[in-house]
Amino acid sequence: MNRTPAHLADMLRFTQELRSLATGQTLETFTGNRVLCLAVEKLFINLGEAAFRMGSESASQWPGIPWRRVIGLRNILAHGYEQVAHEILFKTITDDLPALEIAIAETLRISEQGDRRH
Repeated sequence: MNRTPAHLADMLRFTQELRSLATGQTLETFTGNRVLCLAVEKLFINLGEAAFRMGSESASQWPGIPWRRVIGLRNILAHGYEQVAHEILFKTITDDLPALEIAIAETLRISEQGDRRH
């Protein structure tokens, strides 16, 4: 069974949730809200886990998604390699996730079309 569409759908949902949490926030209000920051950390971990579950063979078919960066951020957050800089997470949400969301949505659309042909 091809799980690619399911993993992509999860990734899309996580990016949308992350963007929703940051909507209306300033850097100061975001970093000052510990519960919000912890929720964002968890969603980034979930996003990276869904990306990891795609597998390198499937992921290599979709070069428009920065797989290594997504999975790498998950590893940093999940394993506590360093202190989390919530300012960087906020910047990632506001600057990088809109394009990532578009890339994931397009990849999901193509992936689902391919599944329907089989």
